[in-house]
Amino acid sequence: MSALQIEDVSLQAWRVIAASVQGTSHLEKAVPCQDVHAYRLLPAGELLAAAADGAGSAERSQEGAQLAVEQALLELESLLSRGAPASEAGWQDAWNELFGAVHQKLAAFASAANAPLNAFATTLTCAVVTADWLAVGQIGDGAAVIETATGDLLLTVRPQRGEYANEACFVTMREPLQYLSVYASSQPVQGLILTTDGLLRLAFKLPDYTPSARFFQPLLVFARQAAAGAAAEQELNAFLASEKVCARTDDDKTLLVAVRQASGGKE
Repeated sequence: MSALQIEDVSLQAWRVIAASVQGTSHLEKAVPCQDVHAYRLLPAGELLAAAADGAGSAERSQEGAQLAVEQALLELESLLSRGAPASEAGWQDAWNELFGAVHQKLAAFASAANAPLNAFATTLTCAVVTADWLAVGQIGDGAAVIETATGDLLLTVRPQRGEYANEACFVTMREPLQYLSVYASSQPVQGLILTTDGLLRLAFKLPDYTPSARFFQPLLVFARQAAAGAAAEQELNAFLASEKVCARTDDDKTLLVAVRQASGGKE
């Protein structure tokens, strides 16, 4: 599980609270949390975020998830340093390049470790919010939900499910870009939530994956009202580890909640 990256963001454009928590089934089997998240807040106000879910059947999937989110954020920061794409087609190309680079990073790591690439199998959901764009790239069954300027909740990319139950798509597959889903829009965004598949049944109305306002809205309110720091981390961790949540899912679970702050850092 990656460390929660709570920062003093009082002067930043975004407030971010995030956590990854080990599922009860993993606790019972003494298997570590295979979910990983990470984010960065750039000086110009851009938000970069990523979440990954290592495959439960893959021996070293937690390492794969960690490497995937780390490389994804490096690639995103490099992309923005060169100038963000100015069109949906440009973002498609950018995500192709990024997910290709993540695949290559994992393949090189696996080769150096003398291990098969599928031992590091992981999903990956990435999001970037700039002054002009929201863009999401995803392989696998994670989810990125946005809160629009009017307060509506919108699922950006539908979680990918395989032909059979519990089958998912992974960045480590032979031709990963054929599984890549992309969303890019110039609409204003007030909030962003990334999650892994452990929360799909709680957070969405299936089978259409309609975001549940009862699930997402309290999280957005919490992120806006909670004090930045360890206390917010502890509250989010406690929620994910609560009996109410664990009664519905025994899988690892991740929430990364980002809300835009008003000018000057005050709501």
